[in-house]
Amino acid sequence: MFIKRFCIFLFVLAVSFSCEAQVIVFNSLEDIWKYADTHNISVLTAKYELTKSIYSKKQSYGALLPQINATGSFTDNISLQTTLIPAQIFGGAAGTYKTLQFGQQYVYAGGISAQMNILNLQNWFNVQIAKRTEEMNDDSLAATRKTMYQQIATQYYSYLLMKEAESLAVRTAGIADSVFQLTENKFNEGTVNEANVDNAKLNFERAQQSQITAYYQMLTAQNNIKGLLGLTVKDSIRFDETLQSTMNIDVSATFQEDPSIKLALQKAQISLSQYKYANSAFAPTINILYSYNDQRYDNSFEPFTNAKGTTAWFPAQYWGLQAVLPIFTGGSRWYQSKKNKIAYDESLALYENSKKQADINDENLRLNYQKAAAVLDKAKDVMELSFDNYRHISYRYDAGVESLDAKLNAFKDYIDYQNQYLSSLSDMLVQLYQTKIRQQSF
Repeated sequence: MFIKRFCIFLFVLAVSFSCEAQVIVFNSLEDIWKYADTHNISVLTAKYELTKSIYSKKQSYGALLPQINATGSFTDNISLQTTLIPAQIFGGAAGTYKTLQFGQQYVYAGGISAQMNILNLQNWFNVQIAKRTEEMNDDSLAATRKTMYQQIATQYYSYLLMKEAESLAVRTAGIADSVFQLTENKFNEGTVNEANVDNAKLNFERAQQSQITAYYQMLTAQNNIKGLLGLTVKDSIRFDETLQSTMNIDVSATFQEDPSIKLALQKAQISLSQYKYANSAFAPTINILYSYNDQRYDNSFEPFTNAKGTTAWFPAQYWGLQAVLPIFTGGSRWYQSKKNKIAYDESLALYENSKKQADINDENLRLNYQKAAAVLDKAKDVMELSFDNYRHISYRYDAGVESLDAKLNAFKDYIDYQNQYLSSLSDMLVQLYQTKIRQQSF
């Protein structure tokens, strides 16, 4: 009975844990990027901005449509205004006045008015600015995705690098431990001095230090990826891709257009539209107007009837054309136009320079990738040769030909060359993911 209850408890615990956390498996860096496209907060925010710019464009088009308003009102003249009229007009004595009240107590009014811009260049340029802003936000989304890809790739390859470093450190620590035990036994036998023991222990401690550092940096990289993917600390992620498989890429693949270049172009085009908008302030505007109003007066509160046929509605309507020509506003329009022209020239210069710099950066990336790949091959060869040298000296030490100092120094050299290999591997991985990103289409 106890075992049965214990099994049920474990089952409930497992179900509860699975409800709180999830395990996500990624087979490649591209899988992580794909997941981040729909979960990364920076990308989601950029998508919201793009959606808002779409509505802003529709709003700017709405300014080109006619504006139609309907009005209705009711007025209760509680006390009509009294007016003094000379009594002489009505045949009375000169110098005397008669009091009269004009109007009726209740006034009902309703009407409709319409206005449409026939010529207003600023509205048209507002449309152009809104369209360019939408396109810029689309390119901004692509640039945000590229930045996010770089952040994820940095952490992902850091994880793979630390996994490789941990694997090497585990092997190195095992060898260093056996050397340290051997040296300590020889010291107890009186055949080696204390300096040999210290050197052996130093190599062992260095290997353990590398193992600890790699392990915790690997966990930190995992947590950083969780943050970029919108996951919680309780969620688990697993990477099935190996370091060797991720380095198999087609380096001859064509680089795609950099989103930052397209973004710089959109900024220049928006600056041009803003410059044209500022100049349009000197142009006249022409509007067509139409208005229809109807009013009714009554001394009895009967809004929906004509009392005894004595009340009537009095309509009034008109249409017209309105032209406005700006003449002088203190020079503010002229200075604004000058400022916008400078802003356009500046953004255009930045765009042209960014194109040139992008070509240089791409060429440098190809060169750096080739250099990193060549240096990594040499660093790996040197590390392996250093380990072979240590083994040969160990055999010679066992045969009584080499001293223990020579064996310890050879092992120290192997640790140093191992660190050089990891440094070269780190540089190679940086160039690798930068190359992968430039081959992506955003």
